[in-house]
Amino acid sequence: MSPNKGQRIIKYCVIISTVSLLSIVIEIIPITRKATYWNRCINKTVEWINLNENNLKNWDQKSKESLAVAVCNGAVYETETTLKKNK
Repeated sequence: MSPNKGQRIIKYCVIISTVSLLSIVIEIIPITRKATYWNRCINKTVEWINLNENNLKNWDQKSKESLAVAVCNGAVYETETTLKKNK
């Protein structure tokens, strides 16, 4: 194998590696945005619970975070009594 072929192979490997890494970084951008939004939602919800919900003051931090996860997932439902009052 000639020295030129060795240099070409290295050059192509570097180019392919660079393109691969760039494509991975581009694919990660939406995931990081979603994670940032998620973390902001959890923090704001726990902050709101601490400030506004007097009957949840005695809950520990993990329980409040668990409730915040449910809220951010959209898994919080209205009770039947609330629905009847709204009608």
